[in-house]
Amino acid sequence: MRPTPAHRQLLTAEECIKAVFGEASPPGLRTFREWQAQGFFPFVRVGRRTFFDPEDVRAALDRRFKVNAVEA
Repeated sequence: MRPTPAHRQLLTAEECIKAVFGEASPPGLRTFREWQAQGFFPFVRVGRRTFFDPEDVRAALDRRFKVNAVEA
């Protein structure tokens, strides 16, 4: 079940990168911001600050970049 909007976790770009990708091989901040500008995932803007819900970012990136295996 998806949390209600009042219980969503909103993070800065740097925090979201760490939450979504961990320490394995995260993209750079510049790449993450380019993906944001291209509309790859949703974000919330409050004044001049931008926040991201890591669950939404992960789901959007999975839809966009996930490669399904092809059976031989």
